[in-house]
Amino acid sequence: MSTSPGAGGSIPPVPPSPDSARSASRNRLAQTWSDPSRRPILVIGFAAVIIAIILLMVAITQLSPSESAAVTPTPTVTSPQSVTLVPTVLHLRSRSFFINPVNVSKGRWNYNTDSGKAEWVFGTLINYLVGLPASQENTDMLQALSDADEITLDLSNGQTLHFKYSGRQFVSPGSVDIFSQSRPGLTLVLLGATSEQRLVVTANYAVESEVGKPGPGTLGQINTPIELGGVKVTVLSARFLYNAPGIPVGSAFYMVDYTVENTGADPIDAGKFQIELQDYSTQKYKVSLTASQLGPNAVAKGQILPGIAATFTSGFEVPSNVTGPVLTWIFSPQPGFKAQASVAVPLVGPTPTPDPRSRVAIQITQAYFNADQSEMIIVGGIGNPANATIVMDTPDISLKTPEGALGTLRDTEPPLPWNLGPGQNQSFTLHFDRLPSTSATLKILFASFELSGLR
Repeated sequence: MSTSPGAGGSIPPVPPSPDSARSASRNRLAQTWSDPSRRPILVIGFAAVIIAIILLMVAITQLSPSESAAVTPTPTVTSPQSVTLVPTVLHLRSRSFFINPVNVSKGRWNYNTDSGKAEWVFGTLINYLVGLPASQENTDMLQALSDADEITLDLSNGQTLHFKYSGRQFVSPGSVDIFSQSRPGLTLVLLGATSEQRLVVTANYAVESEVGKPGPGTLGQINTPIELGGVKVTVLSARFLYNAPGIPVGSAFYMVDYTVENTGADPIDAGKFQIELQDYSTQKYKVSLTASQLGPNAVAKGQILPGIAATFTSGFEVPSNVTGPVLTWIFSPQPGFKAQASVAVPLVGPTPTPDPRSRVAIQITQAYFNADQSEMIIVGGIGNPANATIVMDTPDISLKTPEGALGTLRDTEPPLPWNLGPGQNQSFTLHFDRLPSTSATLKILFASFELSGLR
């Protein structure tokens, strides 16, 4: 018996199995590759497939950022120690606000109302962006600001920036214009208000506050080691020294204690250290041996072997009214060394009492030449009305012509130094070499006397 086909005519062919299909494909590929004339076509085909795969992977990668950008990050507090320079305190109208650095997404500043502190947008270092809680007191304060108000911002390196109020406006919470870093300044934003608009106050950086100042942002700090090649230098302390022996009238000694460690492989010569002190007007002062010898540590000299640290004192003679509020101690390990350590040292010290030598009363009674006209003799008297003993020595007495010639002090009666107790009076005689001039100025401590008609 034969079987009749069903409706549709013939029986459909059975499809080949996957294994037989792959086998047939490999056979065709092998036959094609065995023909040298058809190999270039296969190479071009393989290259096209590889390029298509690479382009697909690039397209997938480019889609990922746009998807993640749709997720708004929540503000997170960032530790101030994680960056080199951050604002720490905002001072405004006799009030101070401690600052938390935060990361925020532009236009999505979700203020942490539980902190009770101001917030600084991490990374805004040209136009500092700071948010304040929207309390009634803060709202009233920002609305009352005027051109007469100065705003200051303390930085983590000890520097204080000054700003002047420039205006206020209301912006939408999604505004990104306030994040602009195109101008030096400060932007204060009121955070947490229930209204649909945020109060924003802007302030311009007070350029005049920086006139004559060194850049504190580049200065090291006391007790902070600074590496200079094979040398590690650390300033330990700094202070003023008033009314000490050897300090000229109108001057003071400024003492800096520091440690130098040889971290290199060769000995270093401490006698070659290059050290200066700079004040706020950029005036520089050289190391004074007289001042340095009054310090608790040795004057820099001698060899420092590898791995050894030595502590020294550098003293400087500066005006008693030297400009501040900070000075800069500058160190290089040797002449011509390109790098230097610059450390901010405070212009503070014990409150100076008036120099008792400024109260001394001096009178000149005679001025004449000796018999052979080779010597000028000056006679006078001195009185000490102070309650402290006055010590006078050669540096406290000088005779100078208008042309700058100095007279040599040959002798004094009584011999120097003079020690005048409280309330003591004393007469004196000074013997100077004759000067090539008809006039001269005699200086004794703070007193000056014009001598004329000298022939």
